[in-house]
Amino acid sequence: GSDTQLVAPVKVGRGAFMKTIADARALAGWLAGIAERNGVRTEAVITAMDAPLGRAVGNANEVIESIETLKGRGPADVETLSVRFAARMLVLAGLAPSDADAERRVRQALTSGAGLEKFRAIVEAQGGNPRVIDDYALLPKARAKAEVAAGRSGVVVAIDAEGVGRAAVALGAGRDRVDAAVNPAVGIDVLIPVGTAVKAGDAVLALAYDEDARLVAARKILAEAVEIGDHARPAEPLILETVGGRTA
Repeated sequence: GSDTQLVAPVKVGRGAFMKTIADARALAGWLAGIAERNGVRTEAVITAMDAPLGRAVGNANEVIESIETLKGRGPADVETLSVRFAARMLVLAGLAPSDADAERRVRQALTSGAGLEKFRAIVEAQGGNPRVIDDYALLPKARAKAEVAAGRSGVVVAIDAEGVGRAAVALGAGRDRVDAAVNPAVGIDVLIPVGTAVKAGDAVLALAYDEDARLVAARKILAEAVEIGDHARPAEPLILETVGGRTA
């Protein structure tokens, strides 16, 4: 058999291309099946995407979030999924006998700094500047910042991931057409995540931007993106299903 392996995340929810669990399950089985038939041991993990994953939506800010996760200081949801995917890769590759052993090894790589140093070596091998790992000021920086504030006191019960994604594109962090340029400096940071208490006027989202017109467009999209209620809703699981590859 092949010594290659793949764990493919498939997101489902308001902020993902797949809007229903049935569609996500179909896509996951299709992707895993194609890979398996080509000799790649594969499984797809269906994850929730109703709210933004982690805190950063953009390019430079997502790089920072990824490095912070390797340093053991990343958002809990990003770390949980990253450890899960890495552990499953070890099991599929035959390098760990069980999920528990694989997760132990992955978490050891995080706490020891071995994962961070491997990333540093990868950056250097690809011609990047490894000093960025220790000095985020070396990354592109936007001209200005703005905020989206809570309209009332209560609990943040929802943040529309699709709306946040569209707003990030409006700022220039993604492409709204094939030939559009991407601005790596701009983006959105979630300051108060879902399930957290908030007071009226508190900043919930921080927007890094370069162009005033793009900020106006992003604000229009985000006008209804943050929902505040009186009580927190039950937390949804991050991982909804795992779909194995098909060999026929």
